Amino acid sequence: MKNSSSIVSRSFLAIAFVTLFAAGAGGCALSVEADVPDVEVTQHGIAVVGVPTAISGGNDMSTNLSFTQSLPDLNLPADLGSTVKAVKVDLVAKSGVDNFDFLKSLRITMTPAGSTVPTELINYQKADGATVGNKLSIDSLNPVNILDQWKANKAVFNIEVEGKLPSQTWTMDMSVHFAGQVSYKY
Repeated sequence: MKNSSSIVSRSFLAIAFVTLFAAGAGGCALSVEADVPDVEVTQHGIAVVGVPTAISGGNDMSTNLSFTQSLPDLNLPADLGSTVKAVKVDLVAKSGVDNFDFLKSLRITMTPAGSTVPTELINYQKADGATVGNKLSIDSLNPVNILDQWKANKAVFNIEVEGKLPSQTWTMDMSVHFAGQVSYKY
């Protein structure tokens, strides 16, 4: 799903409705769990300012940039136990570069509105000799529960890149894939 907060919300509400109906109908102990396999939040046209060769001298350099992204409203009832984890990030080169071979490392954090504490989503280190095309998919090695961060209506994403950075400005699209689980015990 791409930026489909209404579909996600409907899925959670459907799970909640079935759970509440079953609990009311039977009057007995009930435990329900459901997985939400993939929610994708995409930011298009992220511009990264180039580093002039006169400054980099052809050596590895690093830069960082931030942007604010609205988050889909999950509309979760308070009685539901839930987890939301960032499981993968996809980057797609759009202009100024043909591929991501120049990247040596990449780190992405998320800080919800009203907080000063960032949560690391991805920490990528390019393997020696690896070739990267115009799309880079990075699985999270240790996805953490970011449900509390997700409850904010928006978040600041910070991207740190390092490598032999292009001298010209380049753009990319970034999609963060989230997965979750909803549970209810009565």
